[in-house]
Amino acid sequence: MVNMVDQPKSKSGDQKTLRRLAQNREAARKSRLRKKPYVQQLESSQLRLTELEQELQRARQQGIFIASGLSGDHGHTVAGNAALAFDMEYGRWLDEHQQLINDLRSTVNSHMGDNELCILVGGVMAHYDKVFKLKSIGAKVDVFHMLSGMWKTPAERCFMWLGGFRSFELMKILGNHLEPLTDQQLISICNLQQSS
Repeated sequence: MVNMVDQPKSKSGDQKTLRRLAQNREAARKSRLRKKPYVQQLESSQLRLTELEQELQRARQQGIFIASGLSGDHGHTVAGNAALAFDMEYGRWLDEHQQLINDLRSTVNSHMGDNELCILVGGVMAHYDKVFKLKSIGAKVDVFHMLSGMWKTPAERCFMWLGGFRSFELMKILGNHLEPLTDQQLISICNLQQSS
């Protein structure tokens, strides 16, 4: 009699176990179905990221800004991306410049030999050549951004203003020679004059 009572309990226990196992198998199957597209998306994103990193590296080696237009006004987007790329590169240049100047100061204060000092001075000179090349490329891509000076530090803008170069005056002169302009171009030039 005891076996008869235990038998239905074990059968119902087996049925619960079988039901849980079936549910687990179904959940695992659904998870695998979701995982496959997710992994494919990750792999394609990784490939695209690798391509973009390689493209950026090539552009840095060639001294070219990456300016891919993603909006309707292609020319405006290219100029905006080029300005952003220049600002980022110039910020990186300033960081490297500060490090070079700190190295130069510590070398002078430590009374190192002339050879070490010449090497550091040569490095600083080459670093300035890099920024002049960067500015040259920036001027070819977006001359208005370069003339506005908004990429400069506030102190640099102040000295530029005190030194007599007022970029908004140049805008007035150029504006007369750039006729006819669209309304959007006129608004952009007016905004640039006001910001500079």
